Amino acid sequence: MIVISPWSKGGWVNSEVFDHTSLIRFIERRFGKQHSGIIEPNITPWRRAVAGDLTSAFDFESRNDAIVALPSTISFMPPDNLRHPDYKPVPPTQQALPQQESGTRPARAVPYELHVHGETNDSHATVELRFRNTGDAAAVFQLRFGDGQNAPRTYTVGPNHEVSDTLPASAGNVYDLSVLGPNGFLRTFTGSLVTRSANLSVRASYEPRSEGINLEIRNHGSTSEKIRLIDAYSGETTVHNLQPHDSLSHFSDRHKFFGWYDFTLTADSDTSFRRQIAGHLETGKDSVTDPAIGMPSAQLIEPPTATWGVFYNEEVAEPIS
Repeated sequence: MIVISPWSKGGWVNSEVFDHTSLIRFIERRFGKQHSGIIEPNITPWRRAVAGDLTSAFDFESRNDAIVALPSTISFMPPDNLRHPDYKPVPPTQQALPQQESGTRPARAVPYELHVHGETNDSHATVELRFRNTGDAAAVFQLRFGDGQNAPRTYTVGPNHEVSDTLPASAGNVYDLSVLGPNGFLRTFTGSLVTRSANLSVRASYEPRSEGINLEIRNHGSTSEKIRLIDAYSGETTVHNLQPHDSLSHFSDRHKFFGWYDFTLTADSDTSFRRQIAGHLETGKDSVTDPAIGMPSAQLIEPPTATWGVFYNEEVAEPIS
């Protein structure tokens, strides 16, 4: 949607989750205290937890009294006071799909801080995923299966809560799982549970004050592993030799990438093993849209300096203690 307001000028992008009820809740937020009857009773607690109320799209703290230059409208002046036929636009003869605009745009801060950690269990041929939310808003994680045999699953996790799920491996004891969340959040888990397969885990932790992300990589196997960590934004590949039952920490400063990160972990001993961790580091401040979307012609700009519960069962839309 497009938000047009004196308090939304500047070409900002807001990637918080909104839906059709967000418009109603914006009116509630503005007038609800003075008019209690305006509160809509048919919006479920789940939807109120997951979708925002649009107020994060505005900056009500900064004055916006500058005059904006607008194009001239003199060519649209009617030549007389008579009624003229409506203008009917003609579609182009040669049509094409729209293209992504190059470059970046300023982006509002969003209330998400999400985590997904996965570990394999060879003896039971399963993968356990733990979904954790340390942000300020509930979030929906969507799990997709690469084998095409299972329907996607969704997990709604409220602030300061976590849930877990244990998933069986596919035929041949292989797994291919992707977890998606708001604002570009992605975690992928691919590999095999057969003998001699890599048994590694990677856990991400955010460090907003230093604008960085720390990856803790652990070798749960009984043999040493030569691992490669690829940074999609910088193009750098870091190689480590990780001994059995040992771990290492890898810190990455994301300031020059405006908080965006995309790491892929592979193991030389197992070509099927792959972990991908991607998303955006939230610091509570406004940021910039993903520079990788606008590549290769994106002209990166300096980041803006202005500062800006409950787990729900999605199927029944009621709180679970």
